[in-house]
Amino acid sequence: MPTLATSLRARFRALCLATTGGFALLASGAAVAEPAPGAFAYKWNASVPAEMITPADILQALIWTGHIGMADGGGTEAVRAASQAWQTAKRRTATDRLPDEQAVELVSEGLKRRDDAGWATLRDDAVGFAVGMPTKLAKLAPPQSEGAMLWYHADGIVGQSVGVRYGGAGCATIGTLYTSLLKKGDAHRARSDDGFAIVASSGGSQILTRALCHPGGIVITVTSVPNDRPELQRALFAATMAGTAIHRSFNPSARPRPKIEELPAAPMESADGQIARPRPTGTAPANLDTAGMTDRLKLVRRVAGDLRAEEIFEKAAGAVYMVKADKSIGSAVAVSESDLLTNCHVVGDKTQVLLVRDRQELKATVVSMNINADRCVLRVEAKLPKWVGVRPYSDIKVGERAITIGTPQGLELTVAEGIVSSKRSQNDSKLIQTSAPISQGSSGGGLFDAQGELLGITTFYFKAGQNLNFAVAAEEFSRPGGQPDEAKAAGP
Repeated sequence: MPTLATSLRARFRALCLATTGGFALLASGAAVAEPAPGAFAYKWNASVPAEMITPADILQALIWTGHIGMADGGGTEAVRAASQAWQTAKRRTATDRLPDEQAVELVSEGLKRRDDAGWATLRDDAVGFAVGMPTKLAKLAPPQSEGAMLWYHADGIVGQSVGVRYGGAGCATIGTLYTSLLKKGDAHRARSDDGFAIVASSGGSQILTRALCHPGGIVITVTSVPNDRPELQRALFAATMAGTAIHRSFNPSARPRPKIEELPAAPMESADGQIARPRPTGTAPANLDTAGMTDRLKLVRRVAGDLRAEEIFEKAAGAVYMVKADKSIGSAVAVSESDLLTNCHVVGDKTQVLLVRDRQELKATVVSMNINADRCVLRVEAKLPKWVGVRPYSDIKVGERAITIGTPQGLELTVAEGIVSSKRSQNDSKLIQTSAPISQGSSGGGLFDAQGELLGITTFYFKAGQNLNFAVAAEEFSRPGGQPDEAKAAGP
């Protein structure tokens, strides 16, 4: 740790020894509430839906992109000014409220910077506190006692120490502690009834000292960031301020049980209910094409005249098959007399699967597998009786009708209706968001338009929201140089 941080710890010890009188642990003692969960409570490997972004997420994004610092506060005016500064930096027109697409862009940028730092939570539920920690920039060592303080040290590009004070009167002495640490030339000072923050310079670093009090004691965080990383200083200091909390059960005399708690995956689930993320992991089998594409589908642009739901089902359902791959069951949609589209997490590591339709089984081979994009292409030797055309992504309009058809849990074909809610991207793959329900077990099923043409392959949904369902755009399966656009579907 830098010299100043070591000096701070020594001064804490001296102050603790000078404090007289005991204290009592109060079950009803004051506590700092942890922020309510939002987009920043999770790790994402999908685009964040605009519907799930809260004002707290905007504030966190502005913190991590460096547009709001400790001295700025988090009030409405500060957030508006910072949001407009972000818009100006992006060469956008400044507005009082961020449009949805800009909110998604800002939050996505903030999430990336947070994840680049490896932001996680140092939590000790036995003692009763939680502190944000950049685990990719600092490595945590076992806790150690130093006088009347228990310290949790982490060192690396960033230095971070968390101290828990055993004795003293807690909030009754927080003012004395604050005064004892003040030095001429401090870059920032802030004092409140339940704590304080001081930013001071030491050599080539800036050091934040953050303290919070409880009737039972005090938690102190000392964070050191080098001056050659000013954007990291601004982000980490503000994030540490927001991410430090004392629990109501705070007990500084408890045996420490620290753990680094990684952020959970975003509350999403594949349409087959088998995985909690929209794409699988792993690698494709050797010698297998890894594009997840086929040149045998045909693109079909929208024509006037919507069909009724029953007419859409009659036209498109014949192209939807149940897929059996070992213990996994999903769906696939035929886009030519030989090729079908599905999700890779449906087929798993299998290169041969079974297609089931009207109690008849048909062998299919996986001929192209893009695991990261969750796109797999199946091929059969026998000629399929029905298939559908594919709508170009650029031709899909937000607000148009959308129909899902799949085989949930291996049951008969199921149909549901909604609209195209939005068009998004994830991992360089185009997605279609829809309000049409995706029945659990329908991964690899089809999202169709009002003419029965294929918009996308139903893939995952967010469990924390309503009608937040997603399909990989069917055109993403189209290999460049394949079939030209057609005015109408090619299937019979």
